[in-house]
Amino acid sequence: MKSTPLVVLATLAFLAASAFGAAGPTASPAIPTPLTTGQVIPLWPEGVPGWKDIGPETVSGTTYTNISNPRLIVYPPPAGTPSNGTAIVYCPGGGYIHVNTGGGIQGLFNPLGVTVFTLLYRCQEFGAPAPLQDVLRAVRLVRAHAAEFGLNPAHIGVLGGSAGSHVAASAGTLFDDPLGKTGSPLDRVSARPDFMILLFSVLSMEDPNASANSRKALLGANPTPEMMAHYSIEKQVTANTPPAFLVHTQGDTTVKLENELQVYAAMRKNNVPVELHLYPLGTHGSGQDPNFGPTALWPKLCEEWMRFNGWVPTSPTSLMKVQTAAEAAAKSRPAGSAPAATAK
Repeated sequence: MKSTPLVVLATLAFLAASAFGAAGPTASPAIPTPLTTGQVIPLWPEGVPGWKDIGPETVSGTTYTNISNPRLIVYPPPAGTPSNGTAIVYCPGGGYIHVNTGGGIQGLFNPLGVTVFTLLYRCQEFGAPAPLQDVLRAVRLVRAHAAEFGLNPAHIGVLGGSAGSHVAASAGTLFDDPLGKTGSPLDRVSARPDFMILLFSVLSMEDPNASANSRKALLGANPTPEMMAHYSIEKQVTANTPPAFLVHTQGDTTVKLENELQVYAAMRKNNVPVELHLYPLGTHGSGQDPNFGPTALWPKLCEEWMRFNGWVPTSPTSLMKVQTAAEAAAKSRPAGSAPAATAK
């Protein structure tokens, strides 16, 4: 008999324990620590904003459909691997129709000492701004509890794939948006991620580069030009947008790589540090398939990017001779010159 995955059991237990009222599920705000693999953290213990009864949630393998109770699933570093204090809120894809948590993202980052929080966010049954509210609440929650989680509140990033990249990038550009606030005391906690990792990304909601199905699921069949512009990430980039690592392929026929190009150009225009990796081979979401050659190396390049920026520690296995941004700056200064003053 095939065993039921731990995460599915934890999810079913969470759903069974939730008490439903006019505002949705309620739960104790206390979060048990230390964090354990598969632990479920409800996002809205005081009641899901705009909650409505859409019927039962379904789980098939790694695909969650009809989500009305958004939550985080925790993946701390494995035993024997100390946490380095960095956390990633992972926003899986699914076209805003469902959320598919497959892909093994935690397996890439847990060995580096990074804690991964997989976000199960509301989708087409609610539409905008529900996914934005969910991802901003996730960042605020992790940051607010950073001390008890053993995390650095200044090392909290977001990672998304496909439509999940739109969720993650919305956090990076709309972190102060009034639509993302609900009047909760947690609204006072910064929702700005410290970095973004965006893969095979849905980013624009405007033609010609929008993904029509994702746009319809998020904004409805007839969104106004104002709605499409508001949720087009390339139009929301500012100088306060966090640094980003972008990956896409020419072989992706599902989502146009021009999504990444537009956001890259917007970040360049606003002098935001951004690293872009475009590969000729690779179907949508295939970034770890060795059959596509160098495309499968993006995780190592992302690791080096995180190492260079100080989000994971230096390592003797690093490919870089200069391993941190601070070291690079020091090496680039003329001999005898003093380092630039750091703004307080």
